[in-house]
Parts: sequence; C-alpha cells; structure tokens
Amino acid sequence: MFSYTRAPYDPIQALGLFRRRMDHIFRDFDSTLTPAVRAQAWPQMRLTEDDEAYVIRAAVPGLKVEEIDVRATSEGVMIAGERSVKAPEGYSVHRQERVGAPFSRSITLPTRIVVEEVTAAVKDGILTVTLPKHAESRPRAIKVSVH
Repeated sequence: MFSYTRAPYDPIQALGLFRRRMDHIFRDFDSTLTPAVRAQAWPQMRLTEDDEAYVIRAAVPGLKVEEIDVRATSEGVMIAGERSVKAPEGYSVHRQERVGAPFSRSITLPTRIVVEEVTAAVKDGILTVTLPKHAESRPRAIKVSVH
C-alpha cells in the first residue's frame, strides 16, 4: 500500500522557489531585448545646474563630432546620433560587446533656456552641453531696505 505524508510548509523554501522563478522570468525578458532596445538608455548622462546654466555631461566614447547631433529648444535638449562599431582596416573582430545603434535622448528642463547661447563640446569621450538659463529664470538678489 502506498502512503503519502506531506512535509510541513517551509516559508524559506517557498521564497527560494519564488526567487528562482523570478530569475527565469527576468533572464527570458533580458534575452528578448534587441541591441537597439538596450542602446536606448545610451549615452549615460548627468544633468547639473547652477544659478547661470544647466550642464549636461554625456559619455560618448569613440564617437566623432560628426556623429553627434545636439538640438535645443527653450524647454529642453535632444542628443542624438549613431554609434558605429567598425573594426579598423586590417583587423578582424573576434568578440564584439559594444553594439552599433542609433540613439536619441531628450531632456525637458524645468526652466527656459537661451537657445542662441547653447554650447556643446567633446573632450576625452565626454560631451558637455551648456544650456544658459533665460534671464527671467535666473535667481535675482533682492536688496532689503529698512523703513
């Protein structure tokens, strides 16, 4: 005769099973992403601000100036381009982890900027875009007088 006894509920074992199942789901999801989809969050950017301007610094290693397009409006900025990954002439590729793909990142700014004074420069693989604030958006010191 066959007898079956059920083991008592073990919450630690249940959590382990849940974690393994979630790992499988995320691994399957990650493998379905195309290189173009993964590249959408590229380049990585940092936006800082002082009283005079916003400054965006974006990591664009290996990109030439001609491959970067910066467009500004009074409310924001868009950085776009295409990263190509060609091997230098005479070389062959054995492993390629950097994908070539077009990219586009847009940032909406909290205050207006002076579009005519926006500057962009690349140095050591870092794109620096300086976005001067409009005069009405800059803080103004108010002199306090005594009556």
